[in-house]
Amino acid sequence: MKDCKADILRYRLPLKQPLWLKHTRLNKREGLILRLRIGDRWGYGDIAPLPGFSRESLADAEEQLQAFCRAVNDGRPLSLNSALTDVLRLQPVPSVLFGIESALWWLQQDHWFDPPETGPLLLGSTEDILRRLALWQGNWPTEFKLKIGRDSIEDDCVRINQVLQALPTSVSIKLDANQHWTLDQAIRVAASIDVERVAYIEEPTADVAEFSQLYQQTGLRFALDETVQHPKYHLHPMQGLAAIVIKPTLVGGLAHCRQLVTTGRSVGVRTVFSSSYESSIGLHILEQLSAQWTPEERPGLDTLSAFTDSLTSARITAGQPVAINPAFFSVIQS
Repeated sequence: MKDCKADILRYRLPLKQPLWLKHTRLNKREGLILRLRIGDRWGYGDIAPLPGFSRESLADAEEQLQAFCRAVNDGRPLSLNSALTDVLRLQPVPSVLFGIESALWWLQQDHWFDPPETGPLLLGSTEDILRRLALWQGNWPTEFKLKIGRDSIEDDCVRINQVLQALPTSVSIKLDANQHWTLDQAIRVAASIDVERVAYIEEPTADVAEFSQLYQQTGLRFALDETVQHPKYHLHPMQGLAAIVIKPTLVGGLAHCRQLVTTGRSVGVRTVFSSSYESSIGLHILEQLSAQWTPEERPGLDTLSAFTDSLTSARITAGQPVAINPAFFSVIQS
């Protein structure tokens, strides 16, 4: 490939507070940035497997990314798509496919869309959340997202009802239980709250076959998140299904994400882009995908506030090199 170069940056971003995930706790977010250059144009991808959710480790991702970079840099008169084909033979893991396809997509962008308004995520203790809502200024968004499922059922019910009472009646909430409940527990919660003010609940139990049953008994609509990340998942209508949540780092490449958006639109299901605590480069990609592909939705990208600092230190311009904070990255030889 004439005048083409690929390299990898490894980043480590400290978190303001420990991030509790499935079976693990993170104090920092680690990932890889793929940096592509063709002539005077640049493209970037963020590869950051999320512990407890991704099937691959960061070491697995780096190995596959190295293979792509070698195919780009070895001087053969091939195209970037040919280099991607080389990696596809390795059965690429989702984070790598997302990173590579993002960098190739980035190279083709002549301008950026205005970033969409992000759906606010309510984090911290119930007291912290209520304080944030009491101090809210400006217009209210149509929806907030609230994490639940880590405390007792009684505590979750109190938390949900207190948040609903603090919000104008025109505002709905999206609940995320991360599969922590049983069906009986989910039914108990639904009976204790105003389900009409709940846009949907993400993954209420560990068994997707129970979700429609929950809707039939309570009227509580649901969204798919972890289910969408399964490699054999295909979107199809389900009774009570309101939305699917697309986390490209966990779902895979842009082509697959675009297919999910197209199918969701055809069957009347909302498709909402969401982050996996990627860096500011990854968040920029997700913002643009949401702005271009799902402009009617507010994406779930309210995660940069979890970090002590940003990986990027200046405005990101289409096709131009990105200024990356040197305190948080190192270059990997490829």
